Amino acid sequence: METMALFVPHLVSTPLLPLALLAVIVLSLATWAAADTTVQERQIQRHREAAGESVTLTKVHAVGFGVMASLGLLAMWMWSNVLVYASLFTFGLGSFVSIQQSLPEILSRMGLGQGHHNLNTAFSGLFVLAWFWQRNESNAWIFQDILGGFTIALMLKVLKAPSMSAPTLLLLTAFVYDVFFVFVTPYLTKSGESIMEAAATGAALTVKETIPMLFRIPSRSGEAMLGFGDVVLPGILVTFLKEADARLEEYSGGCHEILELGEIRTQKSWWSRRWGYHLTAILGYALGLEVTFMAMMWSNKGQPALLYLVPCTVIPVMLLASKRHELSLLWNGWGDVDQAEGEEEEEDEGYEEQDKESEYDGDKGRSKRLLEKSSRMAGRVSLVASETISL
Repeated sequence: METMALFVPHLVSTPLLPLALLAVIVLSLATWAAADTTVQERQIQRHREAAGESVTLTKVHAVGFGVMASLGLLAMWMWSNVLVYASLFTFGLGSFVSIQQSLPEILSRMGLGQGHHNLNTAFSGLFVLAWFWQRNESNAWIFQDILGGFTIALMLKVLKAPSMSAPTLLLLTAFVYDVFFVFVTPYLTKSGESIMEAAATGAALTVKETIPMLFRIPSRSGEAMLGFGDVVLPGILVTFLKEADARLEEYSGGCHEILELGEIRTQKSWWSRRWGYHLTAILGYALGLEVTFMAMMWSNKGQPALLYLVPCTVIPVMLLASKRHELSLLWNGWGDVDQAEGEEEEEDEGYEEQDKESEYDGDKGRSKRLLEKSSRMAGRVSLVASETISL
């Protein structure tokens, strides 16, 4: 009891609790913003993929991550004084693009329109310049954490997973990568230092710069840090789960309402919705962070966060999906349904000219086709689900 009495206050003390809240909030908002939860958003995503503006994560990408990340980390460790400036430039440019692309949607949700393109660009540039100017000051962490949140949101919008298998394999690869470079590399270096920790904290730097690719929260003993990769990599899976929840709700056979703008909305109140995979993963991620901090307290050493985040995020989702007999559906993805939606999209384009002839008849025709499409897609999803359950 005395040990727990001493330990528990440290578990929720500054800066660990603020850092945990920051990571969970960024993960929740970024995955919510990045997820394509409607038929229209999925159509836009297919167009983005066709135009090369988005990357579909595959198992090859998942395995290749380990190789590329290892080479990048070794390079940062060996030539940190040079590559730190490359990381500053990359982070600044990525943050600028992220804010510029996010501002129109943020302003729209606030009821302020989408803003003017030039003003959005100017604001984005000034914010990044403010960070760059203050990057070595005591308040730099505020700018860096805000820019990091926007950057993660954009990355999750660009890196999309078509199924649960690819991001899970990516997390397993990152799990091995994190453990190796934190726990194994001290036995391979002459100084006995962890390559991961040295590269992330800038311990090998002799110039007055810091690596910007992490969240920072100040504390009396220094700073608490969490790498952006510890949010992005689980975020790819969590984004897919948000999309999966939307599809399962959309095609659950409930009553549909045709909206004025031609969308289909399932008429279900929030209390009648089932427990989602997205929320399960978010809570598991939060638990994983707490376990990471507990390990840091007991060992008094830096810990590979993915060692704890991966099992805490993936296992609860897999258990819930297995209980619902939906694991095969999530694991294999929505390939057949996406193909059917693509065919429906091409069919709708054929009616576009007909709809222009009469606004009233066109609206009626669109509403009728949307309702018919919903029924057909529900049937297809039910068929795919029943086939995967039987496997």
